[in-house]
Amino acid sequence: MEEHDFALPETAALRILLLEDSIIDADLITRQLLKLGADTRVDRAVIRPEFERFLTSGPYDLVLSDYSLPDFNGLEALNVANTLAPGVPFIFVSGVIGEKFATEAVRAGATDYVTKRDLGRIPGVARRALNEATARAERAAAMVALQESEIRFQVMADSAPALIWATDQFGNFTFANRRFESEFATTTPELLQGGWDMVVHPDDRASFIATNQNALQRHSGLSAEVRVMGNDGHARWLRCEAAPRFSGSGQFLGHVGCAIDISEIRMSTNMLEAEVEARTRELEQKDEALRQAQKMEAIGQLTGGIAHDFNNMLAGIRGGADLLRKRLSSGRTDGLDRYVDIIMSSADRAAALTHRLLAFSRRQSLDLQRADLNELVTSLLELLQRTIGDAIEVEVKLEPRLWPALTDQNQFESALLNLAINARDAMPDGGTLSLITANVSVDARRARAFGIAPGDYVVTRVRDTGMGMSSDVIEKAFDPFFTTKPIGQGTGLGLSMIFGFAKQVGGHIRIESTPQSGTLIELYMPRDASTSIQPEHDKEDSMISAEGTGTILVVEDEVLVQMLVVDYLNDLGYETLEANDAKSALEIIGSEQIIDLLITDVGLPGMNGRELAERARQVRPNLKVLFATGYAEGATTRSGFLGAGMDMVAKPFDLDKFGEKVTAMRKMEFTGEG
Repeated sequence: MEEHDFALPETAALRILLLEDSIIDADLITRQLLKLGADTRVDRAVIRPEFERFLTSGPYDLVLSDYSLPDFNGLEALNVANTLAPGVPFIFVSGVIGEKFATEAVRAGATDYVTKRDLGRIPGVARRALNEATARAERAAAMVALQESEIRFQVMADSAPALIWATDQFGNFTFANRRFESEFATTTPELLQGGWDMVVHPDDRASFIATNQNALQRHSGLSAEVRVMGNDGHARWLRCEAAPRFSGSGQFLGHVGCAIDISEIRMSTNMLEAEVEARTRELEQKDEALRQAQKMEAIGQLTGGIAHDFNNMLAGIRGGADLLRKRLSSGRTDGLDRYVDIIMSSADRAAALTHRLLAFSRRQSLDLQRADLNELVTSLLELLQRTIGDAIEVEVKLEPRLWPALTDQNQFESALLNLAINARDAMPDGGTLSLITANVSVDARRARAFGIAPGDYVVTRVRDTGMGMSSDVIEKAFDPFFTTKPIGQGTGLGLSMIFGFAKQVGGHIRIESTPQSGTLIELYMPRDASTSIQPEHDKEDSMISAEGTGTILVVEDEVLVQMLVVDYLNDLGYETLEANDAKSALEIIGSEQIIDLLITDVGLPGMNGRELAERARQVRPNLKVLFATGYAEGATTRSGFLGAGMDMVAKPFDLDKFGEKVTAMRKMEFTGEG
């Protein structure tokens, strides 16, 4: 067999196990193995028990074995190695190797063989075996990473509040998220087979298909509004946006797109047009109608904004996955981490956009608690300074006797970070960012103007010395998807998300600004008038090890999400039971099966997760419940949604933080409601 010069990878010292009963031969073979590197360690076994003990205590990078041994032969040693150390290269070094034996050894799983008449071949054979083992491990890791990225993309797409799809260069569907099945009377296989004919209204089918074909032929984007037939048999309007996909060589691969329901917007627009037409001869009513039309046009931009951002994110996910597949299919493993990072970054951005949409619509799940805003501001200072850069000075003025506020701490920190980033962008040449806290009592007149209840509030003021805003910009600042930044540099959801959060907690946000004179933004949070004192917890004490035992019932109608959660819980040591709907879950709950914790999605078909928990508590009063939800009507505040012995985690969630939440629930002391 021809030898080549192979370069070993730069790794830790090599550990090699040699099975050889001859002291002389063992010494000669060891001398050859030491040529692999000064840090090479060679352990020697003579009999089978020693060989098995060494393999068990491993790990080893390479195994070499004689064929003739005192208490067993080389093929038996190969079988032992394959069982105790699978994947470790195995090389025969024997004086009795013939062509028949060599063929038999390779078929049995041996990597290579060397005769004792030619021990000088050992370094070259060993290098090749080690390099091949490293390459196999890297390919396996890359395949696992690719599979995980595809699962993450599927979960992200299925959780998105929009229809998401991909097509090939001929317009045939290659991917459709689960929202198609929930919105239309079709299944994913039927949709992939039948295409747009399965959902588009018959009266719009010809024109839409023509528009789609034109985009395919021109290799351009698709933008259209089309009627579709929903599950209820009624027609609805969709805004469809799709971007072209290209390979690295520039070949057109098809489209990736998303669509959202604009039926209410279309209905409102039609009603508005009818009203404007009926009142065209009247100076004040006409102006009002035009003003309303402008507002509707701004709302209409929302659909394009979502499509634009999701298309960018999906392009990163899909493109990264395509490149991963191409590299792996061609045997190339360089650069795979970069593509995985691109996919993860795009998925995280999509999750963040979904959270912002929920915040804007005031449908996010809030954890309202008593909070010290001075403490929250102080804890963010280091992160804020790193984010805004050294060219901007941070000035802090905190009210020493600040009232406690009622807020969601995570959402408040996110809002403050968004305001600081906006201030940074308004000061490209540097300046001063001031963070100020104050106690404010709002009288009835100001409360009516702010749209809040009269009373005491804790105000956080963010002031910059930047370029400021005009009155027109201030008027639109909280509108969804309004942004003064170039396309691709902002979603326009930042301030609207903060506005939605502030209103959801019963607070307010206001802006004072003039061009070239800086901007002041005030964020009002309600004062917590309760007399209870929250115990302080050390962060290290609050970090709970995500390990444990017990049996957990997982109720989730999304198969991929359930698979990930169950696999993760099993890895932590938990036993799991699975159900895809409330009915199946109640059958398990009503049995004699031990259940230590119920984990359920809120948005289940039929009976939802909250109703399931109530029914389960009737059978098992001591059952603890952890809800998982991306969005659920009625779950916008945790205090109003959760009962005793319950907690909630928002999708998509970090698995390690999810594991800590599960462990905390398992350790929670709860003996039933009432």
